[in-house]
Amino acid sequence: MKIASIPVSICLSMLWTIWLFSCEGRKENAEDLKDKDNGWGIPSEAALLQQPEFDSAGLAQGKALYDIYCWACHGETGMGDGAAGGAMGSQPANFHSEAVQAQSSGVLFWKIGEGRGTMPAFADVLTDEQRWYLVAYIRHLGSGKAEVESAPGPQALREGIKVEHWMKVAPRAIRILYERERHRLWYVTFEGEVFRFPLDRPYEVEKVLSVEDHGISRLQGAALHGNTLYLTGNIRVNDNKGTTGWMMRIRWDKDQPVVSKVFSTVEYGTTNTPFDHGWSATAISPDEKYIYVVSGSRTDHGEVQDNLGAYPGSRDEPLTARIFRIPIDAEDLLLPNDIEELKAMGYVYAEGLRNAFDIEFDGQGNLFAVVNSGDYDQNEDMFWVREGHHYGYPWVMGGMETPQQFPGWHPDPENDPFLNTAAVARLDDFYNDPGFAKRPQGVVFTKGMDNYGPDANKFRDTATGKVMDASDLKIPITTFTPHSSPLGLVIDREQKLPGPYKGTAFTLRYTKGSKSGLMKPFTELGEDLLHLEMSYNPEKDNYDLRTTRVAEGFSQPVDAVLVDNDLFVLEYGGRQRGGNIWKVSIE
Repeated sequence: MKIASIPVSICLSMLWTIWLFSCEGRKENAEDLKDKDNGWGIPSEAALLQQPEFDSAGLAQGKALYDIYCWACHGETGMGDGAAGGAMGSQPANFHSEAVQAQSSGVLFWKIGEGRGTMPAFADVLTDEQRWYLVAYIRHLGSGKAEVESAPGPQALREGIKVEHWMKVAPRAIRILYERERHRLWYVTFEGEVFRFPLDRPYEVEKVLSVEDHGISRLQGAALHGNTLYLTGNIRVNDNKGTTGWMMRIRWDKDQPVVSKVFSTVEYGTTNTPFDHGWSATAISPDEKYIYVVSGSRTDHGEVQDNLGAYPGSRDEPLTARIFRIPIDAEDLLLPNDIEELKAMGYVYAEGLRNAFDIEFDGQGNLFAVVNSGDYDQNEDMFWVREGHHYGYPWVMGGMETPQQFPGWHPDPENDPFLNTAAVARLDDFYNDPGFAKRPQGVVFTKGMDNYGPDANKFRDTATGKVMDASDLKIPITTFTPHSSPLGLVIDREQKLPGPYKGTAFTLRYTKGSKSGLMKPFTELGEDLLHLEMSYNPEKDNYDLRTTRVAEGFSQPVDAVLVDNDLFVLEYGGRQRGGNIWKVSIE
């Protein structure tokens, strides 16, 4: 199978070209290979494979393939710091490491083809020539001499929208918050750091907490309530094979942090995959009595994910794929991994949400969530979240039934166009599955919101398998283009925005089609800001949605916060470069 050629402009010096080609003469003997095997089972002949010589255009092909298939886990600069790899127990390889650079190109070529554990096998996805292109580009990244192309920065797409750079931020930033009383912005990183600064003086940024202060080593959620910060995430246990969810409360007393635990969970298994989403989005209820918190799914679509046998037969758990409601004054709760106990305690608010990475209240107290679907070509959801409702996961995502729930289903990429070509590398997660969980009896699944476009509404037609634009057909879809990864949901709940933006909402698409093998069949667009006009439809007892792109050109936009007429957009960034905060003025 071949993918379309993608033009990428990369300037290379002649010295670099000579260095790259000289690497290919390097060989490993059998003893060297044994020392570097680390459980891969590398055949001795792999070290003898010789890379073809490529010019700069071949290296450009390698970069294009890297952006589509590797970037999400291994990171923009190849340091193993991609956001999708953050959930894994065994972290993606750092191509700058001596261990990787010491391996022959033949071994790297073989590993790309075969895969192991969480590393997909690409032999049936990429041609031999494309795998050699990747090897060349991996060498390029790992040399330390590679220059990542500088994007022009975000650009406004509509009148009344202005985008300007506000500040650089620490690597792997994940949440941004606004403290109204002191007119400050806060942001937190995936690795547990917390920063704050006066909104009008971003150069006065101060680091106020580290992971040692609160203990959450995989931090994905945060909320502010007065002078109190709530942090949510996961801590690995059982030699990194299991996990526990945590929420910590940090109250500032005379500018000194006082730390206490809101809750933790009992142990349950991680999956060692990008699907293990963990505890994330956190929001304070309008009446200030509760904290709402999301626990994402631990699987892609309800399949068995046993973490290489550590938790046999495990799929999703009672502590996953749900939104929980916790009293704001709770102290040191222990949440059990038992759905009946959790419901009896009153903590389960809604079920069946795969990865609601962001939630937000509107001015009337309604809760909304943007939700990521799995690797199958189902649409991404936006839900009006109501107490006691079930939203369909793992049986329904994006308004479409998950085929693996049906005992007679056999995955066949040749005949099932919804088995995305990029996901074929992980085809082991799709299989005939008679043990798939049965649908809960008597439960009616609540649909996602219908999106009437004009943007972010591509879909794959169930009858033909072709990618269609719902606007061309004058029909809605449920809800966004597949694999968009909507994040950073904000709502103008105080009705302060001007003109057509008053009382409306925004969300970010983290993914970009030109950099994602999953999303690429649908669109080249993404990493953009979507304007959402929501209107209640009494016939559906649900909200309809109209979606318009208003800015593009962000790099891994992960969260946003609205301050008066300004939207501050946070970028995730890698370990090497960090991200940015952009100020989007709405006039």
